[in-house]
Amino acid sequence: MSAHWVEAMTNHAPKPGTIVIIGAGLAGSMTARALRAAGYTGRICLIGEEPIAAYDRPSLSKTVLAGEHEQAPAILEPDWYANNGIELLLGKRVTAIEPELHRVHIESSEPLNYDRLVLATGAHARQMRVPGVTLPGIHRLRHHVDSVALRAALRPGSALVVVGGGLIGCEVATTARKAGVEVTLLEAADELMTRVLGRRIGRWCRGELERLGVQVRLGAQVERFEGQDRVEAVVCKDGSRVEADAVLISIGAEPADELARAAGIACERGIRVDATGATSAPDVYAVGDVAAWPLRGGGQRSLETYLNSQAQAEVVAAALLGQAVPAPQVPTSWTEIAGHRIQMVGDPEGPGEIVTRGDAEAGSPLIVFRVDGDHVEGAIAIDASREFSVASRLVNARTPVSPRALGDPSVNLRDLLKPAAAAARG
Repeated sequence: MSAHWVEAMTNHAPKPGTIVIIGAGLAGSMTARALRAAGYTGRICLIGEEPIAAYDRPSLSKTVLAGEHEQAPAILEPDWYANNGIELLLGKRVTAIEPELHRVHIESSEPLNYDRLVLATGAHARQMRVPGVTLPGIHRLRHHVDSVALRAALRPGSALVVVGGGLIGCEVATTARKAGVEVTLLEAADELMTRVLGRRIGRWCRGELERLGVQVRLGAQVERFEGQDRVEAVVCKDGSRVEADAVLISIGAEPADELARAAGIACERGIRVDATGATSAPDVYAVGDVAAWPLRGGGQRSLETYLNSQAQAEVVAAALLGQAVPAPQVPTSWTEIAGHRIQMVGDPEGPGEIVTRGDAEAGSPLIVFRVDGDHVEGAIAIDASREFSVASRLVNARTPVSPRALGDPSVNLRDLLKPAAAAARG
């Protein structure tokens, strides 16, 4: 954050008052940090339902689940909150919002008045409604306690069934298989992760998981779970039965927008915000997984990514301090599946031409670009972190490119950025 920006924020900011942030995870904590970094001296109350401060949620399906970390790494140093005058209210549930009175109600506490409010309530695991779904041994993975409970159930040689072949399902399948667990992954669609990675990369990931020893079944729709005192099997609609010592249901997430809906704030698959994070209610903003944010390429949705939550927190902090700068989002995320680091930016699906650079099948770094017209609209990198940093800049800057040059390994990707750099200097 530049000194000039901080000075501008300080000089034009509204008078200090009380900013209440509901949701003490990544998005809420990063908003509080951005406010203090910008010089805001007013009261900040950060309220979270979980009893622990913000932590690295992506580690839940990786290092925490593998037992490499007993606790998920903290987002901020434990003493940062006190040192920066943040009133941290953990293990507290907000029961209602009254936007017209600028007031929130907290379970077992006095109501709290605010001048500005930020909703950073995240998302809930999507529920499955089939017989037997409440049997012991059936897990979800959204919080730290969920990862610890699932870890305790994963023993070498035991059988884990993962229902849902999205990012989290594939990450857990990877971690469990590396720990010696027999893993079967059931996906209702005809390929893994097509919404996030596209069919080409989804198919490649499936092959890598299968090489790792994961049994992948596509078009598998769960009809019921069976068991006496705990889950023993998953039965699919085609009549097939998969034995299970434990089950993970990972079929996506739903924005936790119940408070906003009850308060009359506009919601549509998340809290609708403009490109500064402002909601339909005065002085109320939303950030992170709960916010349906405008996308640069059109449309509006919750992004559910770590990097976008961080970016949105900076945008919302600026708006709270009177320096609103609209920032439509470009989806940006990463994952680790079957020993490969996969990074994504923009939209990999849509019109245009697919251009590949590299060959993952041969073990070399690979980037798959989607070029529409003369702009890169999306890119996915496999084991190509250095190249991805340039690819991300190409997408974000909408730099005109030649598809031929983009796919030519003899052309340095950085050279393709030079027209944008020259234009910026001009």
